Amino acid sequence: MKLLILAIFAIAAASAVENFDGPEWQPIDWANVVPATEYPGFWDNTVFAQLFPKTSRNRRIVGGQEATRNAHPYQVAQIHQRAILQTMCGGSVISPTVILTAAHCPINSVSTTVITGAHNMNQIEPTQQRRTVQAANYRLHANYNSQNLNNDIATMILPTPLTWTASVQPIALAQANAGSFENVIGQSTGWGRVADGAGSSPVLRVVTNRIISNAECAAVFGAAVVNHAVICIDTTGGRGTCQGDSGGVLSVPNGATRLQVGITSFGSSAGCEMSFPAGFERVSAQINWINNNMS
Repeated sequence: MKLLILAIFAIAAASAVENFDGPEWQPIDWANVVPATEYPGFWDNTVFAQLFPKTSRNRRIVGGQEATRNAHPYQVAQIHQRAILQTMCGGSVISPTVILTAAHCPINSVSTTVITGAHNMNQIEPTQQRRTVQAANYRLHANYNSQNLNNDIATMILPTPLTWTASVQPIALAQANAGSFENVIGQSTGWGRVADGAGSSPVLRVVTNRIISNAECAAVFGAAVVNHAVICIDTTGGRGTCQGDSGGVLSVPNGATRLQVGITSFGSSAGCEMSFPAGFERVSAQINWINNNMS
């Protein structure tokens, strides 16, 4: 019986690393990878260029800490193939075949390597499951506005389903009647930059922040940016998201698990360690769109 149990475990472990020899399993050349919003020309002709010098909607985990391994099994890393360089973003697992992310992450890329079950991005870990998603399988919001990043939301349809393990699990999504979450403590995760001018974090990091009112956020970014489909956090003390974290998860407690309430979207590149709010696409405002773009 013991041998049988071991054999079953071995088969299950093997299934978690499908296509191990495929192109998505090649080591990542981090010298050739930049955050999505640092791709040349990304911010040209946007309203953010007038708000602050080099205002950026792509943020990183600053002032946080290394996440506990397997504590965020819904967290996704993405490497986007572009004409020059490669770009990185985050995302979340919401079904065996669907990844939720920001529209500004995969747009204009040829394909995306989706990495789930990861902790250290400098390693090919046995917990990881990887899939290559072609551009035809991007579902970008039809009203995505690249100038003010309204409707900054997308789904990516995987070619083969993920296998649920301790390291790969879906996250629940906030529904239309979920409320504002104002003053609730939110949690953000990602592999983005860990300080202004620093590189991306090799390990998954997490930071907690108070969710603020849209009025407070709009006082900084304006009503053209902060509408009903945006949710923001207070980053006082230099704690928040930064370049490389775009598309990732803002979550709140949901019993013993987490509830995703936002998709990492924008902030001020006057400095990730500055105390400007950070903005996210509000999941509850986009839940109908998400449900209609699951295939």
